Amino acid sequence: MSSSTCSSNNPDVRLYCMCGGMLTFDQSVFTHMQGMGTPVQVPTPIFLIDHPLGKVLFETGLHPKVAIDADGHWGQRAIAWRPRMSPDQVVDRQLASIGIRPEEIRYVVQSCLLPDHSGGMCTLPHATFIVQFQELQDAWWPDRRYMPKYEFAELLPTRGFTFLELHGEDFDIFSDGSIRVLATPAHTRGEQALVVRLQKTGTVVLPAGVLPQRANLDKNIMTGTPRVDPAVVHNSMARLREIIQRQRAMVIFHHDLEEWSKIKLAPEYYD
Repeated sequence: MSSSTCSSNNPDVRLYCMCGGMLTFDQSVFTHMQGMGTPVQVPTPIFLIDHPLGKVLFETGLHPKVAIDADGHWGQRAIAWRPRMSPDQVVDRQLASIGIRPEEIRYVVQSCLLPDHSGGMCTLPHATFIVQFQELQDAWWPDRRYMPKYEFAELLPTRGFTFLELHGEDFDIFSDGSIRVLATPAHTRGEQALVVRLQKTGTVVLPAGVLPQRANLDKNIMTGTPRVDPAVVHNSMARLREIIQRQRAMVIFHHDLEEWSKIKLAPEYYD
């Protein structure tokens, strides 16, 4: 697969950021062994990249049923995560608010298939989903270690969807350097990050669970819930840090409420 590092010169590429609801976690989930016992509210982001060759989503937020009856849908997980989500925050409703129909989405990139990232997949049956094969393995055929982490009932209806499976490789979606999927195992074995290049804003790094909060980047703290060898996690972190530093990239941290408050939300956009 192409791993082009060229910058996009296309002025028509836009990045929209949307909050798909709020969850509560222990801080140590994000900063390994640090902040244990401290509950923090964090956003569940959804990103839309509007490109002349097709619309691309990164993440799909929470399942629609979480907005209606989280306890009935998630059970014990709802008690632990304490979701705050309105029906208007479901991914298809968010897209409608900026005039986009679900069937207009050409590609969906999932950083992973955990339920705080992939719950809205069911609303996008016409898209092609770009996912690491190892992530599909762990989500669809979970062993005992992984089974409690994924929501198999949410993922089951998506097994007939179209998937572009990657095998530990990167992928330049439109072969122009504007939207690159990077294989960055950390939070899960098949985790992916996204690098978007915009004409005015420059490089934007969406590091997902590899660098979920600013502290992970600034203090070199590993995510609190790695699923792979720590050396592999640090390699993924170092890879993103090198891009961020070399290209003076903007970073949008998935699960950092303070940082998220600084982000322009749709219908505003970055270009």
